[in-house]
Amino acid sequence: MIHASLRFCQEVKRLKRFFLCLLSFLLLAGCGLREENDNGFLVYTTKKQETLLYQDSAKARTEIRCCWLSHPELNPKRLTDETAYRDYLQTLFRPMQRLSITDLFVQVRPFADAIYPTALFDPSAFVTGKRGAALPFDFLSVIIREAKTFGMSVHAWINPYRVLSDPKNLDTISAKTALGALIRTEPNALLTTADGVFLQPANESAQKLILDGVRELLHTYSLSGVHIDDYFYPSGVTTQDDAFYHAYLKQGGTLKKSDWRRLQITALVRALYRTVHAFDDKLVFSISPGGNHAEDFTKQFADVEKWCSEDGCCDWMIPQIYFGFQHATLPFVRTAKQWRSLCKNKKIRLIGGLALYKDGSEDRFAGSGKDEWVQNDDVIARQTTALRQLGYDGFALYSAQFVNFQRKACQSLESVL
Repeated sequence: MIHASLRFCQEVKRLKRFFLCLLSFLLLAGCGLREENDNGFLVYTTKKQETLLYQDSAKARTEIRCCWLSHPELNPKRLTDETAYRDYLQTLFRPMQRLSITDLFVQVRPFADAIYPTALFDPSAFVTGKRGAALPFDFLSVIIREAKTFGMSVHAWINPYRVLSDPKNLDTISAKTALGALIRTEPNALLTTADGVFLQPANESAQKLILDGVRELLHTYSLSGVHIDDYFYPSGVTTQDDAFYHAYLKQGGTLKKSDWRRLQITALVRALYRTVHAFDDKLVFSISPGGNHAEDFTKQFADVEKWCSEDGCCDWMIPQIYFGFQHATLPFVRTAKQWRSLCKNKKIRLIGGLALYKDGSEDRFAGSGKDEWVQNDDVIARQTTALRQLGYDGFALYSAQFVNFQRKACQSLESVL
């Protein structure tokens, strides 16, 4: 019995080796291994697609997949019936399911206006058709409920400083709102440039209004976090903030004006972070600066390197790396590597913002690479695999409507997820 059992075990081992060899042969017959693709990443090439060899397979399972829902997409048909609006949202969200989008950044306050009931700001023209017009229903509440049915968490995306694109429309801001009362009692709470009207970053009352607005959102809605994008210190500012800067110098301040401006922005960033975490430490405060970090620092007065390195600034950093691989001055891989090296704080999740909207269009600022998005439908897919290879925690797509419109790009992206 013992000898027979030994012979049986040996036969099983030989058969197992045979079937393993056969399986390997069949796999290799269908796919060939090459050392790298055009972007330097090791891949298996099959007849259908290329799949990146993950260095850490657990990373893919915990990938953060985001999408922005911007103000032009909030209610383009100006629907006033809640049921019809739900139907619209479903057509917007359904394609996101195929990409397993986990987090949705909803632009709830684009121009110091709101898509939800509040006494702090006017109802938004982007959902009502006219600033200050009565809300037919609570748009944010409906968006949150619908997003949940599609497995997405909602983050309230605000533009803290931006008020109006045209200063001639100041009279459209109701005096009954907290914003209206502020600008009538403290004229220096506003700052006007060629780009529009903004809240003055150095004005304490303006800062308080921004933070009060965030507290209200957190207490009223079931949110997963608060999000701000690349509108930091208003661009084109010259002497509009002189009074605040000179007051700072009289109090013994020694910073140059550019550094003082950065101080104002970082102070708000830290205050937003504290406000979010004071409500619930599990919530996320995220920032999405422009992809050119040198311009963030010099033109937007955003010290992104500090925010990426120190505690108490953000939980997620989402640079808008809206450049193709062939971009003449900011090629994608090089720019993504720079952001990876900037993000020294291991507690911060680094997520790459991707320009889905560019697919099929000429990128007129890309120099010699202007036709890349026209000639290739797989740019976003290849960028996603590049982010994974560089150790990013996920990606964010701009924006929701293009998940529906850019079918070929999204099919290509779906194939690598």
